[in-house]
Amino acid sequence: TDVSNIRKKKTRSPPIGSEKPRTTEIITSQYVRNAEVVAWVLDLANGVCECCGKASPFLKEGGTPYLEVHHLKRLADSGSDTISNAIAACPNCHRELHYGVDKEAVRGKMYRLLERLIDE
Repeated sequence: TDVSNIRKKKTRSPPIGSEKPRTTEIITSQYVRNAEVVAWVLDLANGVCECCGKASPFLKEGGTPYLEVHHLKRLADSGSDTISNAIAACPNCHRELHYGVDKEAVRGKMYRLLERLIDE
């Protein structure tokens, strides 16, 4: 990516940036998530990340713990929107499951750790 290539440069001057960044229009499709599945997974986690075991990093405005629901097999890869394919993760673990160098190992750990999960 552009950012990765820029970061590889040994020396560079501070960027000027943009006073008025340009905009672009993006048209996208999105999967309709089952709210009952999300609620069930969050209730099961009870405010604790199912990946790292730490308490949620903060409370939302309504006072509930902030965790994100992650599908171990992506919906885009024909994964199911069920409790057997979803975990509650803190934002750091969630990003690691998407972008981390060890994401497959972490994913495997989740299947071993949580009995409800089914490797689709």
